[in-house]
Amino acid sequence: MKQVNRRAVAVGVGLIVVVGLGVWYRSRRASNQSAGAVNAMTVERGTVALTVSADGTLEPLTTVNVKSYAGGKVDVLAVEVGDVGGKGDLIAKIDPTDSLSVYDQAAADLAAAKARRAQARAQARVQPALTRAAIAQAEASYETARKDLVRLEEASHPQARTQAKAGLDKAGANLELAEKDLARARELKAKGFVSQSEVDSAANRREVAKAELRTAQQQWDTLDRQLAAELDAARARVAQAKAGLERAEVNAVEDQLREADVASAEAQVARAQASLDNAKTALDYTTITAPRDGVILQRFVEEGTMVTSGKSSIAQGTDVVLLGDVSEMFVEVSLDEADVGMVEAGQGAEITVDAFPEERFGGTITRIDPQALTQQNVTTVLVTVRIDEAGPRLKPGMTATCDFVIGRAENVLCLPNLAVEERQGEHIVLVREGEEAVPTAVEIGLVGDNLTEIRSGLQEGDEIVLSFGGPSSDERTDWARERGRRMGGAGGFVRSGR
Repeated sequence: MKQVNRRAVAVGVGLIVVVGLGVWYRSRRASNQSAGAVNAMTVERGTVALTVSADGTLEPLTTVNVKSYAGGKVDVLAVEVGDVGGKGDLIAKIDPTDSLSVYDQAAADLAAAKARRAQARAQARVQPALTRAAIAQAEASYETARKDLVRLEEASHPQARTQAKAGLDKAGANLELAEKDLARARELKAKGFVSQSEVDSAANRREVAKAELRTAQQQWDTLDRQLAAELDAARARVAQAKAGLERAEVNAVEDQLREADVASAEAQVARAQASLDNAKTALDYTTITAPRDGVILQRFVEEGTMVTSGKSSIAQGTDVVLLGDVSEMFVEVSLDEADVGMVEAGQGAEITVDAFPEERFGGTITRIDPQALTQQNVTTVLVTVRIDEAGPRLKPGMTATCDFVIGRAENVLCLPNLAVEERQGEHIVLVREGEEAVPTAVEIGLVGDNLTEIRSGLQEGDEIVLSFGGPSSDERTDWARERGRRMGGAGGFVRSGR
């Protein structure tokens, strides 16, 4: 709902009062021609203030979209909007069935790795008796490993690169064809030759082609690493076979080589243990906790909702809740480009909110965006104001008004803005001398929201009058319209007393 600016209302009431006085004095003029239609007032000292106002909304210090690292059904949703909690508090639980299965498999793999390690240790103990029989087998193993390495280098790897490149080219061509089919389907749909379902089918084929291209590109990008790993493994097998042959031939080093097997088994155990730890982490991901202190600003899912993982490379994951840090509150307002040069970072502001219209909150400008934004031919700049003492009563999303004092003159002679007219480059007021209203030139200073500073030409206590016989009705209407526009603002800003 659009907010009605209180200053605009005050100006409107003032205009109504002034027009009412004008009507009364016109009636007095009709009954007494010698007196004239005047409204007298005395020149007094006061404070002239020029402010710029803008409307905006309250924002928290930070917000965090809490997602689930685990995909699946939401079994438990433990929070409601408005709940305040600390870091680590339970937010939701995801169905752990799949993650539990992976964990059980990892635990079984670890048990198997430990069994292989025990076997390697036993073989290391009995190996000296088997050395002589192993020489022939070691020679055969060495030759086989060497041939496998040659085959990988000269045949398998070149063929794998050719196939991967062909797959990538084919996927690219398929995507290009799918793009063309989609464009053609859209053109035919626009002409009424095909149905929307055919356009949807073409769009689906295009998405499938994109996915296939991504897969092919990923395979191509990782091919070198894969082939290098295979070559490293093959070379390792050659080295291992040669070492086995040497062990068989030089029985003196056999015990040390068996100890290397034991070390390899230890590495397998360590890898299985790491896999189990990863599975445990994935299982823990099914329990979603708050990443920091804050308040629940929004809840995006309900119990039973299927969510996707936030770690997926394809999807962004499902938002579970929006968590906000309301330890500090800010107001983001759009200030007109003509006014932004009159404010600066660190400048104070007075903030009001609709929920507490009689209360004023202090604030400080923390940031003025470096880039302006133009919407509907109105150019504004985003200004961020931190509320000094927000408190729990202020809620994110509340509408707030920020008043920035850009000019102030205290204890100066002043008159209402309507009492000062500009005629041929001079500022004129009507000074009352007896029954006459004498036009008098004055030097003005600060023109504020409601008052104008008088620097010279008048003395404190002088009596001036408002004459409605001067400006025409159309001129007063134009003035009121312009004043209302500037008070009401455009694009969410208010520019006052300029």
